[in-house]
Amino acid sequence: MSDWSSIVAAAKRSLVALCIVVLVSAAAVFALQMWADTLKVEVTQLETGVQGQRSQLATKQEDLRNVRSHIQRFNTLRSQGLVGDPDRPLWVEELQASHARLGLATPLSYRLQIPKSVADTNAGSAATAPAAAPSERSPSEPLFHDLQFEVRETHEEELLQLIQDYRAHVVGRFRVNSCSFLEPKDNGMTAQCLLRFVTIPAPMPAASGATQ
Repeated sequence: MSDWSSIVAAAKRSLVALCIVVLVSAAAVFALQMWADTLKVEVTQLETGVQGQRSQLATKQEDLRNVRSHIQRFNTLRSQGLVGDPDRPLWVEELQASHARLGLATPLSYRLQIPKSVADTNAGSAATAPAAAPSERSPSEPLFHDLQFEVRETHEEELLQLIQDYRAHVVGRFRVNSCSFLEPKDNGMTAQCLLRFVTIPAPMPAASGATQ
């Protein structure tokens, strides 16, 4: 019996050791599985973040391409006086210069009206529409500026030359909104014209942050 007792005792110890090994292995496998699941979640989150950053990068690259494709046109419009703050006194000075450059001896009178909002005018009554107060206007809305002038004792050819010379030298975009001829005489007529300039304010720079 002593031999069997020693065998059973040795077997018990081996079984206990085997159980401990099995439990430790199971615990290790479970821990590794949990760790693997955690890593999978983190990898998924990283992939989602990378995909989001790629989308943002693609959007910014498209915005950059759009800006580059339009910046030259924008600079051209700015140099022509359509975009930005208009130099209204210079418009009047250029009209006087064109009149003098052509050597017209007939008197020239003019009136530059206050700027008005394009959006607030009604068709057919823009010239008489009341102007909104500057504080009531949106800083980005287009404006029109009516320059009225009158030339006495002139002919149609001289008036056309005056407008063409003015268009070639003035910094601004305008159209001849109306022209009328009065008091025809042998030495010419009285011409009354209205030139309409249109300007678009330059985009406001983005705020750099709240003031501390």
